[in-house]
Amino acid sequence: MTEYEVPERPRAARSVWRVLWLWILILAVLAMLGGGAYAGWQFWQQRQATEDTVAAQDTLLRRLSRQLGDVSAELQQLRQRQSDLAESARRNTDVVGALQGRADDADATLARINAVIQGGRGRAQLLAVEQLMLIANERTRLAHDVAGAMEALALAQDRLGSLAEPKLFPIREALAEERSRLEALPRLDLEASALTLSGLIRRVRDLPLRSRAPTHGAVVDAEPTRDITPEASGFWARGMASLREMLGAVFTVRRTDKPVDRLLAPEQETLVGQLLLLKLETARAALLNRDTATMRAAIEDAESFLDDYYRSDDPAVLGARAELDRLLNVDLNPQLPELDRSLGLLRAYLDATPR
Repeated sequence: MTEYEVPERPRAARSVWRVLWLWILILAVLAMLGGGAYAGWQFWQQRQATEDTVAAQDTLLRRLSRQLGDVSAELQQLRQRQSDLAESARRNTDVVGALQGRADDADATLARINAVIQGGRGRAQLLAVEQLMLIANERTRLAHDVAGAMEALALAQDRLGSLAEPKLFPIREALAEERSRLEALPRLDLEASALTLSGLIRRVRDLPLRSRAPTHGAVVDAEPTRDITPEASGFWARGMASLREMLGAVFTVRRTDKPVDRLLAPEQETLVGQLLLLKLETARAALLNRDTATMRAAIEDAESFLDDYYRSDDPAVLGARAELDRLLNVDLNPQLPELDRSLGLLRAYLDATPR
């Protein structure tokens, strides 16, 4: 074999490679055809979708055009209605303005009527407060009834407070000050004092009368008479003898075994009791009439009767004396405060307020 001859086996290898490249080429062509077909199919799908979308958009545009026409017609109608409503609103505004004017006039009239009515009611209440203040003054000055005056002032304060008028505050302040002055007065229980005197009157007959001494002097044991001569006893004895003789002319000292006589005769004891009853009755009547001077004079006379005719060491007499001493310090007519300031302020307010 010469050097220019091709071996047998390499030729066969080249044939295999050619066939392989041919298949590769065919496969590549088929892949390209498949890719083109797929791309065409995708393009067709997209075109079909685009056409459908365009058709749908055209349909939607036609529908929107119809709706826009309807909306334009409705808008035109609404504009016409708005114009009609504006005209109607203008007419209504004029009517409302006229009605508002009438309403304002009616409100002003009602306000004036209400002011007149409220002013009348307030003035009536203030007049009632004035009457309560007058009652308080009468109770203090004429009846000396402090509790009644305080109750009248309390009612006046409540009525003034219900009015809620700031201009009435000075009057309310004056009322509070006057009530404080009344509350500061000492409490006087006339009923209790009168009952005390009534109890004393009932117990007068049970009070023991005082026993009296002998007519000419005190009852003592007489000493034996001793004969003292001036010569035997000297100057001191002579002086004592002279004093004894002088006292003997005034007092009679004697021994007695009889019971001590009473100060008064039996027929006079009733008179003493009746006189004491009369003085206690006088004191009670003066107490109820608020006559301090007469009551104190009667009580002092009754105490003098107790001291002069009744036993001062007896508990019943001592108790009666203590009760009379307590009543002797009672002031039936204490100095009452003036209640004119609040009344004057209220009357000044009434005069300054138009009716």
